[in-house]
Amino acid sequence: MRDRAEQKANEWVNRLVNKLGPAESLRIATNMLSTIDDVSANRWEAAKERAESMDGLLRPEKIDLLTRSMARELAATGAAAGAAAAAPTVGTSATLVATLSELVWFTGRVGDLVLTIAAIHGREEPSVDERRAWVLAVLIYGSSARDGFSRAVNEATIGKSVAADGRVPITTIQMANRFMSKALLRTYGSRRGLAAIGRLLPAGIGAAVGGTTNYLAVRALARNADQFFARLPYSAIDAESTDITGRQLSAG
Repeated sequence: MRDRAEQKANEWVNRLVNKLGPAESLRIATNMLSTIDDVSANRWEAAKERAESMDGLLRPEKIDLLTRSMARELAATGAAAGAAAAAPTVGTSATLVATLSELVWFTGRVGDLVLTIAAIHGREEPSVDERRAWVLAVLIYGSSARDGFSRAVNEATIGKSVAADGRVPITTIQMANRFMSKALLRTYGSRRGLAAIGRLLPAGIGAAVGGTTNYLAVRALARNADQFFARLPYSAIDAESTDITGRQLSAG
C-alpha cells in the first residue's frame, strides 16, 4: 500500500513539475530551507512542551501517540491539497503555487515532529545549528539519516581536529548543514526537481500531497527520527573548534 501511494504521489508531482520552470522549483526549495531554519531557531521550546505533556508514558508510547496525532492532522491537510490539485483549474499558476506551498508548510510541521522526538529521547539544550542538522538529516536521508549525517560531518571535519570524546565542534556542524542544504537544493536544480525530491527523500517530502501519502509520510518520518536519535553518535557540541594549525575558529 505504501509503495503504491508513493507512486501515485510521484505521478501527481510529475504532472505539476511539467507546468513549472526551474526558477519556481528553486524558489520552493529555498522556502523549504527557510522553514527548516525557522523551526530550528524558534520551535524547540514548543517541542519540549509537547514531549513533557506525555510525562508518565514510555518512550515508544510517547512516539506512537505523537505520530498518530500528527499523521491525522497532516492527512487532513494533504487531502485538501490533493483535492485542489485534482481540480480542473490545476493548470493555473495560482493553483500550482498554492498547492506546492503545502509542501513548505508540511516541512515545517514534520520539522516539529523531528524536534519533539529529539526531546522525547532526552536531547538537552541543543544549539540551533544542531537542531537544524537533525531536521535536515531526517528529511533528506530518511532511514539512513545517521549514515547521511555522519558523512556530512566527516566531510566537514577535513582539516579540523575532533575531540576523542565524541564532541563535535559547532563550526563542523555548521559546515555539515551547508553540505546538507546544498543536497536539498540540488534536487531542485532542474525542471524535474520536485519529482526528483519525491523519489529521493525516503520520508516522501516531495510527495506530501493527498491524505494517504501524508499519513504514510509522517509515520515513516517518525520511525526514521526515532532510529536516528536512538543511534545518534554525536551527543554534545563544542562552542569552538580548532583547525589543524591550532588556530581558534569562531562559532559564528
